[in-house]
Amino acid sequence: MSPYFEINIDPSVDYFLWVFPVLLLFTILIRFSAVSDLATSLVNISRNWLLTITGFIFFIGLFVTSSELKQDSEIKKQIDAGDFSVVSGCIQNYRLDKVKRQTATFEVEGVEFSFNSYTKNPFFYEKELPGKVVKNGSCLEVSYLSITKENKIIKIVKLTK
Repeated sequence: MSPYFEINIDPSVDYFLWVFPVLLLFTILIRFSAVSDLATSLVNISRNWLLTITGFIFFIGLFVTSSELKQDSEIKKQIDAGDFSVVSGCIQNYRLDKVKRQTATFEVEGVEFSFNSYTKNPFFYEKELPGKVVKNGSCLEVSYLSITKENKIIKIVKLTK
């Protein structure tokens, strides 16, 4: 059977591709005062503040990107090592909480799963065909990781009854 959903994580240095155009912009701002003068006149701050703020945002971006790469690498390691759980059965107690930004919760054989269709992440969040497979009575094999007291879905295979 082919999976309905399977996580696709490929941690690599590609996460840092955004650095090159930002460094180019930063270099242009430093080397060409006419460009930095134009930018400072648009935002109405001094050149030093513009460079400081740009550098600060750059380092925050580096920190966030490296944290994301580290987290995705750990998840990939766990999956490759087979360090995840699998449960098979039919969905029970499916509920959709529209107040909590379309958060859906369901159980398979007593294991609770929750996802939000607005949060983009590598785990399952049913962005396509909502309610077609994940609904009460659907029988699935769900592979998942327990991360921070939540069961994050890494693979769903639809089972035939």
